[in-house]
Amino acid sequence: MEREIEELFEGEPSFQHILRCVLRLTPSEIEVYLALHKHPNLGVDELAEIMGKDRSGVYRSLQSLMEKGLVRREYRILKHGGYKYLYIPIPIEELKEKLRSELENWFKKLNEIVEKFSIEESGKVS
Repeated sequence: MEREIEELFEGEPSFQHILRCVLRLTPSEIEVYLALHKHPNLGVDELAEIMGKDRSGVYRSLQSLMEKGLVRREYRILKHGGYKYLYIPIPIEELKEKLRSELENWFKKLNEIVEKFSIEESGKVS
């Protein structure tokens, strides 16, 4: 986590840096999430093809994004039988709200640590 924070403050932070640091997204998860915004309501195969990525890697990223509440999956019955799942990213405004909420939580925790900080007479830091 320290390295992520250092990266965030090296130079000008990008939105991707913030997503990595605050929501702990991998570069692959960020790429899949952003691709879904350009091409919503796709299945794994179509998304992997558009991205030029391996299907299994895209699937793993989608699973992780669903666990983190950033993507949802809808079940569709196919005309000729069978079914498939379509993936839909949460709206960008909802993502921004998640980021704001996480940042507020971080700030509260950091503030508590600063408030509790003291140096005892023995020189021990608590």
